[in-house]
Amino acid sequence: MESIEKIHKLLDRFYQGETTLEEEKMLQDYFASASVPEELMPDRDLLLAIEPDSQNLTVPDGLNKKILDVLDQQERKVIRTKRISMFTLSGLAAGLLVVIALYTGYFGKGQATRQASHQMIDTYEDPQDAYEEARKTLAFVSAKLNTGTRELVHVQQVSKTASDPLKSLSKINKGSKELSLLGQLQRVEEFDR
Repeated sequence: MESIEKIHKLLDRFYQGETTLEEEKMLQDYFASASVPEELMPDRDLLLAIEPDSQNLTVPDGLNKKILDVLDQQERKVIRTKRISMFTLSGLAAGLLVVIALYTGYFGKGQATRQASHQMIDTYEDPQDAYEEARKTLAFVSAKLNTGTRELVHVQQVSKTASDPLKSLSKINKGSKELSLLGQLQRVEEFDR
């Protein structure tokens, strides 16, 4: 019985097209056994479907084109979302510039008159007391900010798990292109016969 880690490594190498025939035979033998974990069932179905005995499989006409079209469409969606996020980011930057312009315009005019009416007054005579009060206030604000940002950990986890399936798609994309080349090679061999 092969270890599950070794099977996962062999599967990764298989999907990257780096396995030898002996390693593929080991995978097929493993998946032909009755005790396959539930998480590896889709891989088992795939590997058992492409056994060397099943050379009489027929590939529908236009399958390669359909697969490549779907993959190209997915890539266009990724590019489109990047473009949308750039538009959103530029909109936010423009809004920030407007706020800064309004702020500097408001405080730039008549600042001397406002400054005279809002003179800073010391509320503590002892600098040590002022320091202690400032430290307490800043610790309170820090605790409140930490409480508010604690929930963002869940958002980071969701974001991370959402990107994991996309990594698998890139492996399938590479594998399907290699399968397409193999199909074309078989057609050339049939034509030569």
